[in-house]
Amino acid sequence: MRIKLQIWLLALATVLLVAGCGGEAPGGISKAVMASEVKGAALEPGGLSDNYPPDQGDIHAVVTLANAPKDSLVKVVWTAVDVGSAAPPDSKLEESEVKAEGSRNLDFVFKRAGNKWASGLYKVEIFFNGTRDRTLNFVVTGTPLRGTVAASGCPPATTQAQKQSGWIAQVIMAEGAKGEEKEPVNRTGEFLANEIVHAVVGIKDAPANTKFRAVFFAVDAGGSTICNLKLGESELAAGGSRNLDFELKPANPWALGKYRVDLYVNNTLDHTTNYVVVTQKSVH
Repeated sequence: MRIKLQIWLLALATVLLVAGCGGEAPGGISKAVMASEVKGAALEPGGLSDNYPPDQGDIHAVVTLANAPKDSLVKVVWTAVDVGSAAPPDSKLEESEVKAEGSRNLDFVFKRAGNKWASGLYKVEIFFNGTRDRTLNFVVTGTPLRGTVAASGCPPATTQAQKQSGWIAQVIMAEGAKGEEKEPVNRTGEFLANEIVHAVVGIKDAPANTKFRAVFFAVDAGGSTICNLKLGESELAAGGSRNLDFELKPANPWALGKYRVDLYVNNTLDHTTNYVVVTQKSVH
């Protein structure tokens, strides 16, 4: 009887093992970043940023696939969300798509049409097999960055290497967040000295009680602060798919200059977003 029981347990364990091996989640998009260049045959993104000057050359959206099935369709749509008088709000600029498979990087390039980019807020929507997977936002700072922001005198910030979890789908800098859904209000990469700064983080399929932390820095505010000064941080535990609102209130007026938000997932740096404080916004 004991022998039969052992054989039955062994067979059950074998069935569970096989089921476990065959139960892997289907492949797809594991991460996506904005970059100023790509390097080599592997299309490794370089100059990661979501904040560009008006004379920036090509802008790259680099999408990383992991175990994608054959003939997977990846599409990106570039949109000018708010560029003032240069174009109507939410103007579609360009789209492109490609079929791919396996694990690799895809480079979607947006080329400047004129002598310079219109300053304002842009977005790149990324679709996988017809379903929107995530959205990346970027800002062209234009005249305010050169004319009303304190001149740069700080060395580049040194942060740990980013390792994307795949649970942050988008990060939107905004003047506010509305309702229980935390919908961003007035998306922008430019803030005035007395404004509350909101980093609205859209999470996707995150496990329960995942720790999301936002750390705000003054990267370069002229002589008003030391370089890369930490301003504050906050942490939220959340799961599923939803928006999280991290806000930073000014105890005193913000100094003109360059700022950033580092976003951590379970204490690992996942994403960095840049913004500026100006005397007058180029959009809105």
